[in-house]
Amino acid sequence: MDDDLTTLEQVLRDRGAEVPHLQQAPPRMLVRARRRVVRNAVASAVAAGIVIVGASAGLAGLRASSTGVGGPTPTPSTSCTAGDLQAAANLDGAAGSLVGSIDVTNHGDRTCTLEGRPSVTLTGPSGSLLSLEVQEVDARWQVEQTPRPAGWPVVTLGPGAAASVRIDLSNVCPQLDGPPRWTIDLMNGRGTLEVAGADSIPTCNGAAEPSTLNVGPFEPRGEG
Repeated sequence: MDDDLTTLEQVLRDRGAEVPHLQQAPPRMLVRARRRVVRNAVASAVAAGIVIVGASAGLAGLRASSTGVGGPTPTPSTSCTAGDLQAAANLDGAAGSLVGSIDVTNHGDRTCTLEGRPSVTLTGPSGSLLSLEVQEVDARWQVEQTPRPAGWPVVTLGPGAAASVRIDLSNVCPQLDGPPRWTIDLMNGRGTLEVAGADSIPTCNGAAEPSTLNVGPFEPRGEG
């Protein structure tokens, strides 16, 4: 029995030695392998492209939400011009002076803004420009120490809203025989307004003293 097993093992070894060793894979196997590698590479590239596109879209969405791009764009306010406004005097006599404000109302259909201090001039009944010492003064809210208006020194006027300019006129000499004509220049080429309702005649308190006009900046019109 042992001799038979030994003979069988020898036969198997001899048969195994006759089987040729493969030094490389068969061509068909290599072709299939290459195709499989290409398919895997293409699938990976497509997946990576989808991830990149998705990330780019996400970033674009974030930018749009932070800048407002892609959504409704608010219409920016523009500076008011004389064509948008109407001006009216709100002045009272006080110790020989005229004190109060010139109120400017937006009668247009768009929102606009005012900022800074206008130029105010007075022309006598004869058409001559009155010689006045113009002084810049604080806004009424500053004098009265009330809270600072929102957005000031820019005053935003929606349709129908109004701003005011603090006015203090005193000692107009020589004495006028009729009310002067008031005009207000918005400056920077925005036009000039005629001031309605300025019917009071300022008084001359002393020819030796200067005639003065105090003008404040634009501010939201207060109540009353």
